This record gives sequence, C-alpha cells and structure tokens, in this order.
Amino acid sequence: MRFRVPLLCALLVGALLAGVVPAGAQPPAEETRLEVQLQDDGDARWTVVATVPLEDEGDVDSFRSFAEAFEGGEQDFRLGVDVFERAAESAAEATGREMSVGEPTRSAELIERSTGNGTDRYGELRVSFVWESFARVDENGTMYVGDAFNTTDGTWLPGLGPNQTLVIRSPPGYTAPTTSPIGAEDGDLRWEGPASFEPGYFEIVYEPASGGPLESPSTALLVGALVLSGTALLLGVYLLWRRRQGTGVDDGEGEEEDEPDDGDGETDDGGPDLELLSDEERVEHLLEENGGRMKQAKIVKETGWSNAKVSQLLSSMEDDDRVDKLRIGRENLISLPEEGVTDIDPGEDS
Repeated sequence: MRFRVPLLCALLVGALLAGVVPAGAQPPAEETRLEVQLQDDGDARWTVVATVPLEDEGDVDSFRSFAEAFEGGEQDFRLGVDVFERAAESAAEATGREMSVGEPTRSAELIERSTGNGTDRYGELRVSFVWESFARVDENGTMYVGDAFNTTDGTWLPGLGPNQTLVIRSPPGYTAPTTSPIGAEDGDLRWEGPASFEPGYFEIVYEPASGGPLESPSTALLVGALVLSGTALLLGVYLLWRRRQGTGVDDGEGEEEDEPDDGDGETDDGGPDLELLSDEERVEHLLEENGGRMKQAKIVKETGWSNAKVSQLLSSMEDDDRVDKLRIGRENLISLPEEGVTDIDPGEDS
C-alpha cells in the first residue's frame, strides 16, 4: 500500500515537537540539528544530531542501554532513517526523479562535564546517510535545490520545533546560493525553530564557482599561458640563486651572504608560521596554546573568521575526531580529543 503523505507529515512534526528522542527511553532532547551537506553531483549527506540531558543515574543507564541498540541499528529515534526513506519516496513521486536513501551510520556518546556542583551529563545520538539525487544539476552545472522537499500533496517538511536547527551547506566548487528564501552566511543557510515552511518554500539555486564545468578554449589557453609564465619566472629565480650560492657573492664587507632560510615553516621564536597552516591546523594550534580547550566564541575572536565559518569548520573537525564539542547552554566548549571536557576557567574570555 502506498505511503500516505499526510501520515508522513504527522510523523515528522511529531518527531520534531517531541525533541527527536527514542520513544519511552530518553527525556526530550535539549537540541536537535538537521545538517545537509550538498555534493557536487546532486547527492546530499544528511546528519541528524540529538543532544539529550541526563538528570540522574537512571537516565544514564537508560541512555547506555538505548545507545548500544541504536548503534547496532536495532532501535532508532523518532526522526529516524525510515522517515527520510519515506520522504525520498514521496519526493521521487512528485519530481519524477529517482531518489534513494543510502545505508546510515550511527553513533552515540555519553558526555560528562565537571562543574562546581558535580557533573553534568549529556547523551548525543547521531545518524548520517546520503540522499541520492537530492538536488537537480543541469548541463551547465547549475544546481537546483527545493523540489526534493515537495510531495504530490504539499511538503514533507512543514516546519521545525523549538530548539531545532536546519542547516543547508553549499556544495564544494560552488558559490553561495544565488537564489534562496533567506540570506546565506559563508554559503550556509540556517533556520532556527520554531519555524513553519509552506510548500515550494525551499527554492535554492547554486552556480559553479568557476563559471561552469565547460570553460571556453580561450580561457583555458590564457590559464595555461599564465601557469607557464609563472613556472619560467620561478625557474629563473632559482637558477640565479644557485649561481650566487656557487660563486659566494660579497655583501660589501668581504663576507659571504648568509644562507637562505631553511624553510622549516617556523618563525624566529620557534612557533609555526600561521600562514602555512590549514584552517584545521590553526584551530588545533589555538587549542594547544589555551590548555586544550576553548569556547567557540573565543575561537571566532582569535581567528577573525565569521561565526558560520567557525561553526562549519568545527563540525567537520568533530566528524573527523579532531576535536570534541559540547553544548553548554548557548555556548559550545571545544577541546582536543585527548583533553576531555572539563570545567571552564571563569576568567577565560568569552
């Protein structure tokens, strides 16, 4: 029997308003994030993260029991993969485009934070999967996002509940959206609940950053000429340097010129050259200089990057197990994996 769209919407709204928690096993989630990372081929990696506060040992024992079954795929929280499988089925019927939801990966973690009054504990449930053909890409490389939210009866995503967040991130190799219902920050579109969405609300368009996959021959020749010119210039400088080294050029005082820097990537004080570090390495360096942990707001202040860039970078680093992130009220505490999560120094800058 065909899955009815009104039932799908009811399941989704019920899951959002319930806080996306396992039925009968956990208290309501304090925060739930729906993250959509678009791919350049039109696929999208969805990640659903629910943070559950644990008040007592009974909650902890219940979470541990559920987490084991959750990671083994034996149980799911209310906004589970089956809801998105049904959403993809309804969207495929509405768009006429084949869609499917790939095999999910699940993880659960018990997070403990020491405080002056004891220990705060949280449970984090995370499920990730790929929604194939989520977006439509035309022959020029332009990507259209929006019809995957539609059904023959409206939309399967009618809104977000309190403490719910939806984030759609630009695909690699593309600009920020040229068309979208809200403004983007560093390419990200972010909605905070409570919020409601009408059918057809998600009309989002992305253009390739290079102007399209098919560049004109004249452009390709120009790029090639610039590359060759730059290579020739670098080769000439290198040969001149080698010649000067071999002949021992005098600096006017009868002494041979100093040897060039060894290029070890360090500054005079022995620290790393920040310009040579990747964004991830710079965050790790900051954490090491601050005892292994920092508030996310302080990372924004120290780097001068935007809130959206830092948030996206830290989420990616957390997925790669390069940092740990803990939500504390309206702030995030970031720490190196080996440091663990401990109390924050009250005198630390926010």
